[in-house]
Amino acid sequence: MMKQIVLLVLLCSSLGSISAKEAQWTNLFDGKTLNGWKVLGGKATFRVERGTIIGTTSKGGENYNTFLCTEKEYGNFNLEFEFLCEEDLNSGVAFRSIFADGLVRGYQFEIDPDKTNKYVAYPHNLDEKGSVIPAGKEPRSWTGGVYDEKRRGWLNNLTENPKARAAFIPGKWNKGRIEAHKDGIRTYINGVLASSMVDYMTPNGFIGLQVHWLKKYKKMEVRFRNIRIQDFGLNPEGSGETPDRFIGEWLDDKINCLAQSYIDKSTKEYKLNVSKKPYANVIPDYILVGTVDGKNISFSNEQGFTAIIEKGLLKIKGEGLDFLGSPVIRKSPTLNMPAPEGAEILFDGNDLRAWGGLKKKEWLKWSFDADQSVELTPAGNIRMIPGNQSIISKKDYGDIKHLHLEFRLLGEVTNGGVYMQSRYEFNIKDSWGQGKGAPCGAFGNLVNAKEPEFNYSLPPMVWQTMDIQYKAARFNGKGEKIANARVSMSLNGMPIYEDYELDIIKGAAGGRTPLGPVGPIYLQEHGTAYEFRNIWVIE
Repeated sequence: MMKQIVLLVLLCSSLGSISAKEAQWTNLFDGKTLNGWKVLGGKATFRVERGTIIGTTSKGGENYNTFLCTEKEYGNFNLEFEFLCEEDLNSGVAFRSIFADGLVRGYQFEIDPDKTNKYVAYPHNLDEKGSVIPAGKEPRSWTGGVYDEKRRGWLNNLTENPKARAAFIPGKWNKGRIEAHKDGIRTYINGVLASSMVDYMTPNGFIGLQVHWLKKYKKMEVRFRNIRIQDFGLNPEGSGETPDRFIGEWLDDKINCLAQSYIDKSTKEYKLNVSKKPYANVIPDYILVGTVDGKNISFSNEQGFTAIIEKGLLKIKGEGLDFLGSPVIRKSPTLNMPAPEGAEILFDGNDLRAWGGLKKKEWLKWSFDADQSVELTPAGNIRMIPGNQSIISKKDYGDIKHLHLEFRLLGEVTNGGVYMQSRYEFNIKDSWGQGKGAPCGAFGNLVNAKEPEFNYSLPPMVWQTMDIQYKAARFNGKGEKIANARVSMSLNGMPIYEDYELDIIKGAAGGRTPLGPVGPIYLQEHGTAYEFRNIWVIE
């Protein structure tokens, strides 16, 4: 079985039984009426016939999708439903979704019924041996995958899950299942596990039945029946554990200009930075302040600039600037990357046996198991606990060909880090919307460290990646250093440092860690909770 499927199985075992307590099954559809449902988005229609909800494509020509949505919101639940979709009509079941700027946004169980047209795009589907299936040989068949509607796109396609691709039966009634519990999400198609993932961009939201728009009108239908739910209650809101739908970024590629919205850490206001050098670590060209009116936000500044969001597009007007930006959904190309053959897995969501806890003021020698310092969450993440100590790898390392790790911030101001050999720190901080300054991934403890030219950080609650290549310092027979350490590092798939020389260390690590050819990997606790997952190394 392929590596990613193995990783999914490991993840599933780390999640455990995510429906730990039983709840009564409740029908969301009474079989006769659409009571408790409402239509959002486009102009497709829905009707009830013989215990079935039938969605019919629209003649309206709009280029966005229509959803029949529950009036009630759900957070933690098991949802089951049956569906029958015409082959040329894409569809889906939205969950934990919101309605903003005239569009439904959120997670979606994909319904991909096309069994006639052959898949020729990228990424390629793989067979059971992990070999690429040539373009044009078989349909895409991603029913049961998880798509993020009008936000980030595909979160979990079925390229590496041939069993799930084969589970869908064209032209017949199929059964879907969604399990959403805290930040653990699983989907099934006809009893076969399709997706298993960790994500928490929206903790609560409505459930919606989709009719996809068509470029050229053709009357087509999708049918749903036997829709039932086990409701375990909502997740907490407003605690810093949820992302904010007013936070995002937009690019006007015609004028090569980027806008990022964020919450100012000092004033707590929404602000919008506009830069003519996208992602450059420079002072923004324009800064606007946000005003929230119910479910909408607008921006302005004293120079007379104004900005609004309409159907996902950001429009900015001001002297010398006419900006029309499309939303940018960035996702690291190394996110969820399985450990290659020969890699040493330091954390896969199951246990902390590769890590040790530290006594106060200790940096190099572990004294007890790491579970006394950090939390292993039900979703299989390492969560740093404020006030506890940092942790280190039990093994020491010299040269490293590839260290991969994934992390996310949880909403509060964060100042953590990853130290190579407990000496050289890659800072982990919230630098989304920061403007000029040392961004996430910059060196936090080097004297005269060079600031990265670009800031590729992502918002809180979004998983980010670091990929590091490290060459340790060299010493002669007398123990004298004859060459400095060097490092290359990419943040979210974008190079930050390339073959950068590491010299004098400042701060606590500089005073407490004697130089030597080897040392542990150090994950820092620094007063704020944040998380790690999927850590592996190749020496």
